[in-house]
Amino acid sequence: MDHDFRTYAMDRFDAIDPQDLERLLYPLLRAGDRPTAPEMLKAVSPLLATVLDHKREATYLEAMAARNYRPELLFPDEGAIVARIKQHPALLWKAENVARHLSRSKKNS
Repeated sequence: MDHDFRTYAMDRFDAIDPQDLERLLYPLLRAGDRPTAPEMLKAVSPLLATVLDHKREATYLEAMAARNYRPELLFPDEGAIVARIKQHPALLWKAENVARHLSRSKKNS
């Protein structure tokens, strides 16, 4: 992502370039699996709307700053997702990394 995530909104996905899909995504999919941008957006819109709820994000980031990894703040109605990402090694590492970075930033302020 080339911009601050907090500036993203659902309308940003309307600008998905079909040529980018062909070049960047389709090689990663099975040969006969070629969904269009509108098809994909329809499938993921509920999740994206949750992720792009910046009020939830602020609460989540405040919890992270307090060394409290709480993905349920981002996905309050998605228990299965929360259960998976609470245990995901890369996300646990990232949470610890963010907490360390924030504590160093506070010490230097």
